[in-house]
Amino acid sequence: MINKLLPALGAIAAVVSFSGAAQAAPVITTTTHYTGANMNIAPASDGTYSADFGKSGIKAGNFEHIYSFTLPAYLTGSASINTSAVKLKAANDLDLLSVTFNGVALTGTYGGLNEAVFANDVPIIAGKENTIVIKGLSRGNGSYGAQATFAPVPEPASWAMMIGGFAFVGGALRRRNTTRVAFA
Repeated sequence: MINKLLPALGAIAAVVSFSGAAQAAPVITTTTHYTGANMNIAPASDGTYSADFGKSGIKAGNFEHIYSFTLPAYLTGSASINTSAVKLKAANDLDLLSVTFNGVALTGTYGGLNEAVFANDVPIIAGKENTIVIKGLSRGNGSYGAQATFAPVPEPASWAMMIGGFAFVGGALRRRNTTRVAFA
């Protein structure tokens, strides 16, 4: 039975491993819903992406900056946003009021001289618009900087192969011959 299953499992593994090799180059789109800033996204050969974005010289008052991007694969993301100022409540001080990444609120230090907020394991939807929304208050010449990273989520075929492998090993262990020892 096992000798019959091994070639079939090998063929399935070969088909699944070669199916991802013929994919086209990734298409990345970004949109910023205000003027003066961009989100730069760089793909890597291992399927990960990194991004940097931010804004300086933000005029006094409340602001809302929306960064939208579309990636070609289902990923999980992480982002962090930082502010700094020379003096609390000075013209270059900026307060983050709220930051969301695909609806997930970033946690960390809000208010104060230096702020740092972050989120991890945020689902990124392939081919759909993903957003980071930054709301804040600038006192005249505020700025913030941000970074994000995106990593692949295992595809369903990979999960199926892994679960099938566990089932195969479990079945083989269950069927192995055991020797019985009888004592006189």
